[in-house]
Amino acid sequence: MKISVIIAMFNAEKFIGECLESLRAQTLQDFEIIIVDDCSTDSSCAVVESYAEKFGGRLKLARTEKNSGGGGYVPRNIGLNLSRGEYIFFADADDFLAENALETLYAAAEKVAADVIYTGACHYLERDGKINLMRDSDPFKDNPTLTLDAPNEILRRLFFNGHFRNPWTKFSRRDFLIENEIVFPKIISGGDFIWTIHVYCCAKKFLRLPTPLYFYRNYSAESVSRKKRTAPEQIYHWAASFAAWLKAFNSLARKTEPLRQNPALCAQASSLHFYHCLAGCAEAQRQLDTQDIYEKLLSEFPEDSPVPFFFSLVDAQQRELEAARRRIEDLEKFYKPNSRQEVIE
Repeated sequence: MKISVIIAMFNAEKFIGECLESLRAQTLQDFEIIIVDDCSTDSSCAVVESYAEKFGGRLKLARTEKNSGGGGYVPRNIGLNLSRGEYIFFADADDFLAENALETLYAAAEKVAADVIYTGACHYLERDGKINLMRDSDPFKDNPTLTLDAPNEILRRLFFNGHFRNPWTKFSRRDFLIENEIVFPKIISGGDFIWTIHVYCCAKKFLRLPTPLYFYRNYSAESVSRKKRTAPEQIYHWAASFAAWLKAFNSLARKTEPLRQNPALCAQASSLHFYHCLAGCAEAQRQLDTQDIYEKLLSEFPEDSPVPFFFSLVDAQQRELEAARRRIEDLEKFYKPNSRQEVIE
């Protein structure tokens, strides 16, 4: 078996059929599909079961005993344990692939014996039907690039050149993942980033392809980050997410040499995820006073936790910046000329 496609699924009845149809259309068919359902409450499993015969025994459906809390991290780990393919590809249940995706990835991986193939471009599907092409800012963005045994170099690209942090832009050799014990951490959110960092730390042969092969749905209602919460709940969710992520990241940094020897890279990774979490609670921040935020976090976190202080400090800074921007906008409106101006030499 050349490839194992692992799909974590939760309440994806609207889209899982489209995902499976894209796999039926693949130009390379030597692959298995392992779908791990995370206790869906809709008809997702029934849709998957209706496709069983169409894949001739290559489609497996497993179920978690209880919902893992979101993110798809636990289901992906289960799928990896059940896999038999030479290579692993993780897909989301509400996304789909270009018909030549698996053939392109497999051929490239075999050609250079890559541990990991990273695709530096993908398609983003918006709710209004638009499809946007997203690219990283890698210095070699228009050319395939093979990097040999240089984890510091590819980590810098991840942290400074906008490499995508998700698993569906990675095509990994199964033995590579197992030998290096690369699995998804059991945290609230940000597990994709931790997994990707671990992959980058361990890859000896890292091939970057500039070809977009994946269609990502940018508006799934089941996303953990889009779940509706009250403003205090949203603040706490993202603060708790950052605290759990930081603990998992520090654990990884202690056992991987590239991170252990490069505190500057660790600081950059932590900064990137901190501002990601901060952006997640931006709307809630506008609804609450800084004092309200601080008191909420202080009541939820231990006294020695830095999380309340950091969030409240940055919240205050952001409010000052927003106030300054509003003042500039008001001044621009006031001084905007009503008549057409021409430059006279």
